[in-house]
Amino acid sequence: MTKKQKVIIDKLKKIIGPEKRKLYPEKDIEIQNAKIKNITQTIAANGAQEDRIIGMVTVTVGGNEYDRILINDYPSTIIKKTKIMKNSFLNFLKDIKKKLNKNGYDFIYLGAFELQKDGTLHMHIYFSIPVKGFGVLFNAYHNYYNKIRTKTFVKLNKKEVEIIPIGRGQLGIANEIKEKLEKSGFKFKKYINRKTGRDEYRCLNFVSDEEFISGSWPTLYFYTKENLQKHYSKKIVNYLTKSYTKQTRQKAVGSQFVKHNTKIVYEEEEWNEVQKKFIQKVCGRLYTASRLPVQISWYQKKRKQIMEIYPQYRNMNTLVTDLLNGKATYNKKTGILTCPNKKTINLKRK
Repeated sequence: MTKKQKVIIDKLKKIIGPEKRKLYPEKDIEIQNAKIKNITQTIAANGAQEDRIIGMVTVTVGGNEYDRILINDYPSTIIKKTKIMKNSFLNFLKDIKKKLNKNGYDFIYLGAFELQKDGTLHMHIYFSIPVKGFGVLFNAYHNYYNKIRTKTFVKLNKKEVEIIPIGRGQLGIANEIKEKLEKSGFKFKKYINRKTGRDEYRCLNFVSDEEFISGSWPTLYFYTKENLQKHYSKKIVNYLTKSYTKQTRQKAVGSQFVKHNTKIVYEEEEWNEVQKKFIQKVCGRLYTASRLPVQISWYQKKRKQIMEIYPQYRNMNTLVTDLLNGKATYNKKTGILTCPNKKTINLKRK
């Protein structure tokens, strides 16, 4: 740990402040983490569908160093900057979702907040979109990067908030999807990044050679099996090399993406605990996600009753998978969930 990192951590701890005394603190943390794991894995299950592609986007803030967290920032300044960064990422997601929806494509996503070592907020986004929606996603990402170039005010959740430009980001998709995209009319050119040695791609449909060289574009990667194993998990490769259905593979890979994004919950390290508590206090949440086929709050309230009639639904991702496969049904108007054993429960009724 560098001196700067130690100073930043000490400041973050001051912002977090003393924790409220709880009767069973370890049990409360365990329950909270279990809920987050259940919900995040459910998002991955919801995105695992036959006609869709899944991927990862990493988004940072703009290049102005004063927008980032500095070692001499007061705690109040750190809080203010972090809130601006949070709103910047939420506005970016809102713009992407709006563009996709306008073109008839739904956007399933989970954006998780994380701190860089200097205390600066960034976001990892797991996403699932129809294959034909790739062009809209990439173009919207590219255009947003070039559209918001200075500090500005926007309306977010009916409030006027300040945002800053997003910085260079990374858009990663499994290598198997590249052929499908090319068949749909997209063209790509490979470049080798001299600093990292990684293969980067330019989408010829949207990015000129000049833009590529200047860096005014999101970095595009196509993950090979080796890349996925190195950056995420061996479990991914196991699923990709065996004869599982596409949906099962997507669910496994998506779960690993989401687990990587929310590692501050899964990995018990001091730095992860500090940033988790800081993000919850300043941002109010660790992640933001798209809606699910069943409202999360209703599921959580009725979880015990649901498990009584169908124990397999102790995990919400199993329920969502069954809804996608048609093994279970849910009527949004009446609130009635019908399980595979034909037993029903009304999730809306108190």
